[in-house]
Amino acid sequence: MKIRTLIADDSATFRAVLRSVLEGAADIEVVGEAADGASAVRLVRALRPDVLTLDVQMPGLDGLGALEEIMRVAPTPVVVLSAAAGASGALSFRALELGALEVLPKPRGGAAGLEKGAEEIRNAIRVVAGVKVLTRRRQRGAAATAPAGLARGHRPAAVGIAASTGGPAALARILSALPPAYPLPMLVVQHMARGFQDAFVAWLASVSTRRVKMAEDREVIAAGTVYVGPDGRHLEIVGGRVHLGDGPPVDGFRPSATILFASLARDLGGRAAGLVLTGMGRDGAEGLRRLRQAGGWAAAQGPATSAVYGMPREALECGAAQLSLELDEIPAALALLASPAGPPDPAEDQSGSGNS
Repeated sequence: MKIRTLIADDSATFRAVLRSVLEGAADIEVVGEAADGASAVRLVRALRPDVLTLDVQMPGLDGLGALEEIMRVAPTPVVVLSAAAGASGALSFRALELGALEVLPKPRGGAAGLEKGAEEIRNAIRVVAGVKVLTRRRQRGAAATAPAGLARGHRPAAVGIAASTGGPAALARILSALPPAYPLPMLVVQHMARGFQDAFVAWLASVSTRRVKMAEDREVIAAGTVYVGPDGRHLEIVGGRVHLGDGPPVDGFRPSATILFASLARDLGGRAAGLVLTGMGRDGAEGLRRLRQAGGWAAAQGPATSAVYGMPREALECGAAQLSLELDEIPAALALLASPAGPPDPAEDQSGSGNS
């Protein structure tokens, strides 16, 4: 069965190009086109597509307004197609906060650039098709519920976080719910299209109380700071400092969460913590397994709140993660890690969690 896709973009030229490259795939069918946000809402309600591709900057009702209305009346998997730079890049991450699942750049650069970009879009459509869109929104600042049955251990020195599809919105909710003076540094590997990293860092800083920055080679890890791995470089911690590496991709990714988690295990041993959030594939599972074997705290997002339950499931099924936490449980668990009494004991079996 073909993936029924609706295109929303104010450029007739781009709609024609996108229709052509999408319909060149045997498994994708374009069922309609919208030139503005109001038309997008109307066609989503009428056609009930499997996936919507959405431009955030359109006349009249813009992409963000349309997305908010669509998520209210007919929740649909959405792939945002946008320029990475300037206002469009910032708006793209607001779209993720409103419920879009993926952000990709509009293809540019002649025939070769168009084909490469087109394949990324086709693959994103395949990934998000069939995803049950999560429309529950907890208000920022609301109290999170602490997971039941957590034992105590020793306090970690840093937290590594891995995420892919659905990750930006999950990270925003986690960071905004942490206590204002949360002390533990965090290192983040977020898989996303090249060119969006600067906008991602700026957006994440704007929606949280944390200091969020792009990781820089050899800088000392500081308390309360979130370090985001840059495009095309592996993110590691070596001797309490950031190390950006140019080694080969791992499981197809650079930065790779497995590289990050393995470095935390080497550098911090039992004082490391790792968390795998929503995403497709298995990146991070092997590195998290090493972190747990070193005595660190290892957890993965649960199925009910993962946009794509791929990476977390792999981490749990291979025994890398000893805890399965839904999104609204994660801030309380991370707060407990930083408490004077310390984090959950990795060796103790947790009731209601995903254990190996």
